[in-house]
Amino acid sequence: MKSIPCLSPLLGLLLCSPVLGDTLPPQASTAAAPAQVHSCKEIKAFKLQLHEAITAALKYPHELALHPLTGVTYVAYDYLDGHVSNAHITMYSGDGTLDRIAVAAVEDADYASITPQLDGEKIHDLVIVVFDNTGESEHSSAAKSAKKKQAAADANCGD
Repeated sequence: MKSIPCLSPLLGLLLCSPVLGDTLPPQASTAAAPAQVHSCKEIKAFKLQLHEAITAALKYPHELALHPLTGVTYVAYDYLDGHVSNAHITMYSGDGTLDRIAVAAVEDADYASITPQLDGEKIHDLVIVVFDNTGESEHSSAAKSAKKKQAAADANCGD
């Protein structure tokens, strides 16, 4: 490779470059391979499994069984490769205990058991946790409203 002799260190950056017409050695590509793109249908099915894992992780304290109680907590979180981060409440139930249980369920769910995984794809999700130990959960207006809102949230595949 030809180059012009360097006249001074300051000018060396500008003048000690290859002469036009010379070729530079090829550079190794450092760009990561594009992540696999999953269909909306695959993402919806995966989110359903996420929600089932969260529901299975709900642990109600014994003292809640003694007093009829209802509440709805919305928890948003990010999921990537079997791990959840940034779990936070977007709508409080009005009962701190119920809200802490909802966040703990999102953080403690067994995501490793979900197959197939959506490796390499970050998913921003919202789960609506309905608490109702009154025995009338299917008829409660809060439960019905939460089911509609969860269905609407699940219909969106984007982040």
